[in-house]
Amino acid sequence: MVALVEYARASSGGPALGRLGGPLVLTVWAVFVARSRRPNAIPLTLAAMGFVGALVLLESFFDVEVTSFDFGTTFGLMMLFSVLAGTLSMGRRLVWAGGLATGVAAWVIVVGLTSGEPVDVSAVRVVIAVAGVVFTTALVAELYDQLISTINRYDRSRRLQNAVGRCSEALLVDSDSSALHQAVRAVFEATAADYAYVDRTVEVDGRPGWEIVASAVRESDRSFGADWETGTYEDLPTIYDTLIRGEVAVISPSQLEGTERSYFEADRILSEVCVPIFVGEDLRGSIGFVDYTQERRWSDDEIQTLKRAADMVGAYWRRHDDAEALRASNESKDKLLASVSHEIRTPLTAIVGLSEAVVAGRADLGPEEVDELCGIIAVQSRELGELVEDLLVASRADFGSLSMRPEDIDLGEQVGRVVEGLRESVPEAKTITVSGDGLRAWADPLRVRQIIRNLLTNAIRYGGDHISVTMEDRDGVALLAVADDGRGIDETEAKLIFERYYRSAQSPVQPGSVGIGLAVSRQLAEMMGGTLTYCPSPARFELTLPLDSVASERLVPEPA
Repeated sequence: MVALVEYARASSGGPALGRLGGPLVLTVWAVFVARSRRPNAIPLTLAAMGFVGALVLLESFFDVEVTSFDFGTTFGLMMLFSVLAGTLSMGRRLVWAGGLATGVAAWVIVVGLTSGEPVDVSAVRVVIAVAGVVFTTALVAELYDQLISTINRYDRSRRLQNAVGRCSEALLVDSDSSALHQAVRAVFEATAADYAYVDRTVEVDGRPGWEIVASAVRESDRSFGADWETGTYEDLPTIYDTLIRGEVAVISPSQLEGTERSYFEADRILSEVCVPIFVGEDLRGSIGFVDYTQERRWSDDEIQTLKRAADMVGAYWRRHDDAEALRASNESKDKLLASVSHEIRTPLTAIVGLSEAVVAGRADLGPEEVDELCGIIAVQSRELGELVEDLLVASRADFGSLSMRPEDIDLGEQVGRVVEGLRESVPEAKTITVSGDGLRAWADPLRVRQIIRNLLTNAIRYGGDHISVTMEDRDGVALLAVADDGRGIDETEAKLIFERYYRSAQSPVQPGSVGIGLAVSRQLAEMMGGTLTYCPSPARFELTLPLDSVASERLVPEPA
């Protein structure tokens, strides 16, 4: 500005161009400062202030005209430059303002003395200079700080919003393992944190723990003092309690105690913030930022960014769960169709073939042969009906349309009816013994017989020659156990036998099943307030049922 005024005056017949060396230097200096990567305008401002002040002093001392600025204009410029330099000083602004105000006051006094100006006028200008520079600097500095703070907040908010957008894009577009890494990297690059991560909740030796599945670090060669890749929440109870409540965990190691504190100090963490990731009601993991350089206060924008990222990661995991469930459902349907088509075709072939044989050969078959063939047809028809019943029950249970009609029943009577119905299906080499008659339970008799029939059918198909059914009152529940003298079920299969459509190793003398009986039986038992489990030693299936209606209300879990 000073240079422009001098140039304008020179072009209109003012001082010779040779006197414009100072403005020219200021111009070149201003261009240099503007083009530098880290501009520092304070020296330039002080130089311009000294330049115009010196010219006025020269005019006052020697009574010559060397500048186009009169005393009043220069006084205003001196104050303006002082305020500008004080504001740009950032640290200790009032000290700067006081020093510059003192300099302006001294300049006013010197100029007043050399020009013969009255003392009272100079005194007023000194007061105006000191008060104006100090208070104006304080006011302008406050406005300047607010402006810079607003710009920084806006810039940070914009960067975080862009990061959330990139995070969302990564999780929506990519479905492989790199999606989480890209999402974490996107959020991480928009903050000043040193480390960012996503972990998922896992079981470590039967205890709740975590496993980091994606991360980003500011220093690629940083050595960690603690192993954070996996661990148990037993070591971090405060954090786990906060996350399980669905709250944001802001961690300052200096405020922790015991193992928790040593865990963070071993890795030299000074500050951390993490947000839980829920899928439905389940805590599936967390996402967080870590700072190794300062015990900082995490901004609301950073916490909100983590919350939004947590929601998106939770949705990402839910989509994966749904996709996995859909895949499993399709596989289950394929297995069902394959198994059912085979299992239905076997008895139907026998029923149709034997029926045709009876019709076609009635004249040539004796009564005993006809009775034998009809017995086989009856057995195959019953097995077909039982298979269809299991499938219908499973379907109704899935759709929530299966109802229970519990009543007081005699378990021994129900077992007897099932054994009588299976008599023709039991090979001559196998025997069924029943003990514990008189035990009563509160249950649906039709569904109880379905469970007992499935247990006995499995024992006939896969078990030994001697099958036993025992009943007793144990700890306030009705217990029915089915065992045989076979080799039992190995540990691997024991974990799978209650899965739908899982088919155990087939007996050499009996056809395989569709793999739904045990799954349906357990579901029915639980719907009646009981349980169905397999106990390996001694090998047996145990069915528990409530003894009466009061026990049933106590045992049946409330719907979620």
